[in-house]
Amino acid sequence: MRRRNLILITVLSLSLTFAAGCGENKNTGAAGSMDQQKTSETTVQNETQVSEDSEQDETEAAATTEAGQDAQSDYQIEMVSYKKTDLIDISYPKITGWSDTEKQEEWNTYFENMAKEAAGEMTGDTEEMNPGANDSVVLTYTVQEQTKDMLSLTCQSYYDYEGSAHPSAALTSVNINMKTGEKMTFSDFADPDETAKILFAGKDNTDTAQGYTVLDPEGNPTTEITMKDILEFNFIWMEPTEEALAASLTHFDGDVDDYGADETMGESYVHDGKVYVIFYVSHAMGDYAVVRID
Repeated sequence: MRRRNLILITVLSLSLTFAAGCGENKNTGAAGSMDQQKTSETTVQNETQVSEDSEQDETEAAATTEAGQDAQSDYQIEMVSYKKTDLIDISYPKITGWSDTEKQEEWNTYFENMAKEAAGEMTGDTEEMNPGANDSVVLTYTVQEQTKDMLSLTCQSYYDYEGSAHPSAALTSVNINMKTGEKMTFSDFADPDETAKILFAGKDNTDTAQGYTVLDPEGNPTTEITMKDILEFNFIWMEPTEEALAASLTHFDGDVDDYGADETMGESYVHDGKVYVIFYVSHAMGDYAVVRID
């Protein structure tokens, strides 16, 4: 700028040129000062916003963590290997850290006795099932759902007795109310009448039925066994009815004496918040079938 002024206005004195230069520098300095002030204010605002956002994130994270801790159980489950040989592999769950120590001992005794029965080490009726030297027995528990309010487990069992027509498999369940220590049944998880309506709708309309999924032993959806197959086997002595299925579901997971004459037996469990129903079927159909209520 200064050179341009010297070329265009040669009559100006050096002092005027200098003065003009100083004036220009002064204005530039003022503008720079204002820009710097604006930049500083913007920086402070940004830092304040970042600080507020960080505090909000920390608050939300703390709330999420607290909610997660509330959902967690205050007890642990460990698997105990009871007996393991080339043909026998039996384990059972053991609850630790439960505030209700009396119920903890009661359930742990129950699980241990189940292992003893599978190994043929309990007296009474189980003596007839004592494994022989060449018999194979497998008993494996899996934790399906563990929260502060409930514990849901399944037990996969496999028996292959020498001389029997074929091996047999079963899937059973145990559901515990961790607040009361009492056993839970299907009715605690879902409405038997509504579930029966959903399942029975698939008896004659398998392709269009909704609200449930039949699973194979690996837990994958399957079409090889249908709801019609399951119901016809479970009510093989009578024509299946929605009412009989609903009555049966009311007693699933209950005692044998709870079932009525026209009812079929079964069990249930919870996994990732969804209810699963276990039906018994023929060996050709896989010994048992699992239906997830969607």
